[in-house]
Amino acid sequence: MQIRFHCPTDTCVAIIEYEPLEGSGPTMECPRCHETHPISVSDSIRERGIVDTCAVCGCKEFFIRKDFPQVLGMGIVVVFGLAALYFLTVSVLMAWIILASAVFIDVVIYFLTGLVTTCYNCRADYRKYTRDPDHAGFDLATSEKY
Repeated sequence: MQIRFHCPTDTCVAIIEYEPLEGSGPTMECPRCHETHPISVSDSIRERGIVDTCAVCGCKEFFIRKDFPQVLGMGIVVVFGLAALYFLTVSVLMAWIILASAVFIDVVIYFLTGLVTTCYNCRADYRKYTRDPDHAGFDLATSEKY
């Protein structure tokens, strides 16, 4: 299992990656600010690979989402959108073909990516895990509690 979270320190923006099965320590040091943060990995995570409690903040509510690379998605939208805008002056058909190819690439990437479990409270991402059937998609009402 891999846990990826933002450093909880207010002035730091580092992303910390932690693998509890490999690193057995109860703390994790931020590679940027060198602040030590407690990590509390539950028995369910260690033994079965099922996320039941957040190792970073202790929250028990999670949602499932696709592990889609958001920067790549935005890059596709911007590049293909600008290309379609340019070709719109030349040929409307060519602009539609460019937009359709962007949608095709987006769908292919969507089906090739796996799932990630995310904590509602601290937004820590859990990868390489056994999926808990109790976790569902994002719920705005649950998110507003945090």
